[in-house]
Amino acid sequence: MQNTIQKSYFNIFKQLTILSWPIILAFSMQVGYNIIDIFWVGKLGATAIAAVSLAGNVFFIILAVGQILGSGTIALVAQFYGAKQIDNANNIIRQSLLLVSIIALPVCISGFIFAKQIMFLLGGQADVLIISTSYLRIIFIGFFFQLISFTINYAFRGIGDMKTPMKIMLVATIINLILDPLLIFGLGFFPRLEVQGAAIATVIAKCVSFLFGFIILIRGRSGIKLNIFKKWYLKTKVIKTILSVGIPVGISYGLMAFSNMAVFRIVSSFSEYALAALGIGIRILQLASLPVVSIGIATTTLAGQSLGARDIKKTMQIGNISMLFSTAITISFGIIFVTNAKFLVSIFTQNPQVINYGLQFMQIVSLYLVFIGITMSLTGVFRGAGDTLPPMFAGLFKLALLIALAILFSQNLGMGITGVWWAIFISYSIETIIITIWYASGKWHKKGLGLLDNINTVHK
Repeated sequence: MQNTIQKSYFNIFKQLTILSWPIILAFSMQVGYNIIDIFWVGKLGATAIAAVSLAGNVFFIILAVGQILGSGTIALVAQFYGAKQIDNANNIIRQSLLLVSIIALPVCISGFIFAKQIMFLLGGQADVLIISTSYLRIIFIGFFFQLISFTINYAFRGIGDMKTPMKIMLVATIINLILDPLLIFGLGFFPRLEVQGAAIATVIAKCVSFLFGFIILIRGRSGIKLNIFKKWYLKTKVIKTILSVGIPVGISYGLMAFSNMAVFRIVSSFSEYALAALGIGIRILQLASLPVVSIGIATTTLAGQSLGARDIKKTMQIGNISMLFSTAITISFGIIFVTNAKFLVSIFTQNPQVINYGLQFMQIVSLYLVFIGITMSLTGVFRGAGDTLPPMFAGLFKLALLIALAILFSQNLGMGITGVWWAIFISYSIETIIITIWYASGKWHKKGLGLLDNINTVHK
């Protein structure tokens, strides 16, 4: 009996590893994508770094919109695939793509029009406001294609195909790597566009990678296939189920966006050097987030497929192994970041004030990585089950606590910028405790088993 359990746990660990590594590579390329931007933009000075870092917060809003559709897609596709209902999985993808197209257009148009107001609300001033506004307006043009790509990628991940999204990201990264220096500095016959050049490179990369993924989906080489010649119309029951799963996730990512915006807003009141340090520090910490976010997505796929097959015991084993796996990784990264903080920050800038702020950030905030690992794994189980309200409520509490503590520590208690760093650590740790208690209650089982019953049969 014990050998059987050990074998089961080993098989789950093996599955998580197999599914996670392509996601890690894809996300590594995404972080590398962002680091490439900051690296080349950094040659233009601290103001340019601050502007791009500030505008980068808007990505979380777009991510929130993308997650509304993507999370509903991966949960339903995974469960239908686990139940061996491939046609229904394909129909879910059609519905998701149609809905995301309807939502994406007004979001991107609104963002383009109100870019300056958004940057002002985030704390942009003087040159930072001007540069970040011009950068963001260009970026919003490409967000339409990026939102659709989210849904395509999550459709592939729902059936366990993690390599195709990795290839899609590779295409985008290579294009951005080539175009960034050419358009930022005007090499050869290219014009010198500076920060705007970085934005244009990003838009081109996102558009080309979207086309690449869309073609693969139409050809059906991954086990799912999109028939573009069928009539496109929304099916109420399917859309309601997708949104019931996805909206809480979208709100969770929106809360994440507001958390980052709140921190950037508070930090911007200190100096642009502190703002630049925050932008650099976040990108460094993303390196540690890559494996645990990837494990979280793999957990969503496995948990969804397991619940589709009506195997609750295996689903719980998946959650436990995922949590232990992620914790081991985040502890290792935390030690590396704390002991090498100054070196890591100095890779991006030689400004002594930015390095000083960045050193403080890394030595304090790196400690919260262990909580991120646990949160991502358990959130993966919730999403696979379609029970996405618990992470949303935990994120809401974290946001309120983060803002309150950041203001209390940095201003009322006179801790300065260090107080903001400690507020981040404490608020994220409390969020993890809340999610862990909710997971232990086991109430997500019933939600997961009833997800497909909400749709019954999806008509072709």
